[in-house]
Amino acid sequence: MGLLVVSGEDFDAEQAHLINRRELKSAVFQSLTEVSDDDQEFKNILLNDHNIILHLTHSIIKLIDYNNNKCKEVINTPKALHSLCTLTCYKINIHFSQENDQQTFAVRHSSRRCLWQIQYYGDASVHSELVNARYARVLVIAISTASGSGEEQDEEIWSGLTSISKFLRDIHQGKQNSFPPQPLLVRRSDEQIEEEGGNEEIDSQLINKGNFFGCNIKDEANRAKGRILNYFIEWGNPRPW
Repeated sequence: MGLLVVSGEDFDAEQAHLINRRELKSAVFQSLTEVSDDDQEFKNILLNDHNIILHLTHSIIKLIDYNNNKCKEVINTPKALHSLCTLTCYKINIHFSQENDQQTFAVRHSSRRCLWQIQYYGDASVHSELVNARYARVLVIAISTASGSGEEQDEEIWSGLTSISKFLRDIHQGKQNSFPPQPLLVRRSDEQIEEEGGNEEIDSQLINKGNFFGCNIKDEANRAKGRILNYFIEWGNPRPW
């Protein structure tokens, strides 16, 4: 019977890989555990199913797609939005291996996409909860390149800029009879954007020649900047730029 010989270097790399996977699962579990304090079965899945992490937010996305009632169910789950916002920054700018980078990016991307869907279909109360969860910060990080702390990928940048424009437009103007303008939410969101350096990040995208499915990033940056400037002009505030 042959002996399997593993070099010390390979062993160390494999051990580091396993430790990193455990850290990933631990971080996701810690972020989501408060979502289901009374659901032991769900907690057991998180603890025992090694593949649940990368698929969990995909399932949430499918749950809320085109269904405002399901969207509200997610919103009404304690700590759900805060957990998703936390996961959008999981191990960002920490590079271990290509495989690990892909895994951690999948967690961040899926969490952001889920939040974008919640924003898109959510009513005024949903947008209020998003502001409470500091959702504007998530959007700024998605578009960040000037600070060197973002994803720096065209899809994330374009989607983030589009979401900033729509988010500010909806809470500024309202979008239906049951969703009137929310001036206080606009002010709080703008403060969050400014605190995170979002104005400078939007400016840096004005010269970005990238595009996503034929849509120019710089056009979305101009639109997002316009939304912020319109708010300042209407309320007579000093311009942020």
